[in-house]
Amino acid sequence: MKERSVKIECVNVSKTFHVPGQKQLLHVLNKVSLKVYENEFLVILGPGQSGKTVLLNCMDGLIEPTAGEIRINGKAISGPGPDRGMVFQRYALFPWKTVEHNVAFGLAVRGVPVKERLAVARRYIELVGLAGFEKAYPAQLSGGMKQRVGIARAYANDPDILLMDEPFGALDAQTRYAMEQELRTIWEKEKRTVCFVTNNIEEAIYLGDRVVVMSALPGRVKTEYGIDIPSPRAYTHPDFLTLRKQISEDTDLVI
Repeated sequence: MKERSVKIECVNVSKTFHVPGQKQLLHVLNKVSLKVYENEFLVILGPGQSGKTVLLNCMDGLIEPTAGEIRINGKAISGPGPDRGMVFQRYALFPWKTVEHNVAFGLAVRGVPVKERLAVARRYIELVGLAGFEKAYPAQLSGGMKQRVGIARAYANDPDILLMDEPFGALDAQTRYAMEQELRTIWEKEKRTVCFVTNNIEEAIYLGDRVVVMSALPGRVKTEYGIDIPSPRAYTHPDFLTLRKQISEDTDLVI
């Protein structure tokens, strides 16, 4: 079997914060070590206050670890870079820009000519199922459609790595399930290394190749689960139900 190449490596990553009015530091991450492999869909699963979003922000270079190191392709990161794209829980769209110009924003910042960047934007708009909405504004879109725009924008920048921070957390249950299906389909068509943060067990099993479970503060890697369930995955698959039971008994997470 061919050995998989490591895309992201966290080595003993710890993070503390000063809390105003308190003498003691808040320990958010405690010696987190994990590897994310090329084109893997890794889910970081944990309850609130487990440091999973802080870990994702460290991977993006938005936050510097207090101790330890994060490497991309074997090199320590020192800040954000074009090799990483972030999809947030909040839609973070420009309300005065159309769908196509929101998707093309990163390309515009990089100086890509208008015709070329709009062509790229339209390709990914179609990929996420929003063809026909290129000229729409965010106020005219549903929550699920807005998040599709965010995913298209991240893909349009052609990053090696996608970092996704509970992107479906604000959606209703039906829309959330539809978006999970859509994301898994997109990932299978356009492979990227993905780190996806969630506190939902079913979402983690549905999406992930591997699930890393984080403990509550200070956050640390508690358990890992390999997900060997063929696509398209079904919540009623016996292996799915077995994993859901194992993880729910091991944690206090949401099913």
